Amino acid sequence: MITINNLSFSYDNTPFLQHVNLHIDKGCFCAVMGPNGSGKSTLLKLMVNLLMPNSGEILVNGKSLNDYSQRELAKMISYVPQREDIIFEFSVYDTVMMGRNPYQGRWGSASADDDRLVCETLERTHLAHLKERLLSQLSGGELQRTLIARAMVQQAPVMLLDEPLANLDIAHKYEIMDILAQLQHDMGTTLLLILHDFPMALQYADTALLMQNGNICHYGPCREVLTSDIIKPTFHLDERFTVDENGNIRRVKR
Repeated sequence: MITINNLSFSYDNTPFLQHVNLHIDKGCFCAVMGPNGSGKSTLLKLMVNLLMPNSGEILVNGKSLNDYSQRELAKMISYVPQREDIIFEFSVYDTVMMGRNPYQGRWGSASADDDRLVCETLERTHLAHLKERLLSQLSGGELQRTLIARAMVQQAPVMLLDEPLANLDIAHKYEIMDILAQLQHDMGTTLLLILHDFPMALQYADTALLMQNGNICHYGPCREVLTSDIIKPTFHLDERFTVDENGNIRRVKR
C-alpha cells in the first residue's frame, strides 16, 4: 500500500530524517510513536507532500507521490493535522463538506450524494446536532471530530492523523478511537496515527512504529514492539520506571 524507500529530509540544511525505509500494508492500523522531536509529524507531512524530501521516494499503490496530482492524492490519502487555525468562520457542515472537494469540479457544487455522505458521516461522528455550529464555538473534542469527519468523507483508502487525542479528556479519547476503529473495520481504511498513549495503542492498533532521532527503530505487531525492553530505552526511561504488559508506566516507589 505505502512504501518508503531511502527517504531523507533536512530542516535548514540540518539532517533530520535519514535513509528511512518502510512498508505499510493495506488495512493496517498503525500507531506511530516516539519521543518528542523524533520525526513522527515530519514523516506524516512528507507522506502527503506538505514537505518535500531531500532524497528517496514514497510510493502509494506502487506509484510515486510526485506522479499524483493534488486532486488524485487527496483521493488516496486524507490527513488530519494536530491543530488547525480557524481563519474563517465555517460551520461544521461546511467544513466536513470540504472533504468532498476532490470529487467536485472547479466550479461544481455539492451533489445530493455529497450531502447524503456528509450527513451520514456527521451522524457517525456524533456531530449531527452541531452541523450549523461555527468552528470557533466547538470544544476541543468536537473540533477534532469535525476534522476527522472531513477526512472521512474524502473516502481515501489511507488516513494519517497527527496526535488526534492531544488535549482531550479520557472519554473523548475513547470516542475518537472507537470512530477510527469502526472506520477501519467497515471500510478497510489504512490508518497511521501519532499517539503517546501506550495502553491506547495496545488496545486499538495492530501495528506499532517507533521512531527515535529521525529514524525508525522498531516496526511490527504492537505486542512485540510495545514491550518494556523496547519502550524503556527508546523513551529514555531508567530503573526508576516499570512498564507492564498493558503499556502502563509506573514510577517505582522508594
